[in-house]
Amino acid sequence: MRRVVGDYLAEGFWRSANPAGARRAGNQHRTLSTYLTALVRHGFRIEAVDEPAPDARVAAAQPQRAGLPPFIVVHARQA
Repeated sequence: MRRVVGDYLAEGFWRSANPAGARRAGNQHRTLSTYLTALVRHGFRIEAVDEPAPDARVAAAQPQRAGLPPFIVVHARQA
């Protein structure tokens, strides 16, 4: 199975073309490096980063998302 990622490096407003999709209201896309660099630039020390797998219900309902983390978790402390 393959996934096609659009222009990942193009940051800014994004809206799904799927009228039934959860993202129909839109999102503000940023790269992971933008988020992590902003934390460091503002005096935070990154202690851990995790990209949890979707839960079994999501993977069963949408197999194409089984290997795609739905979010990123960053543990950072002010230095």
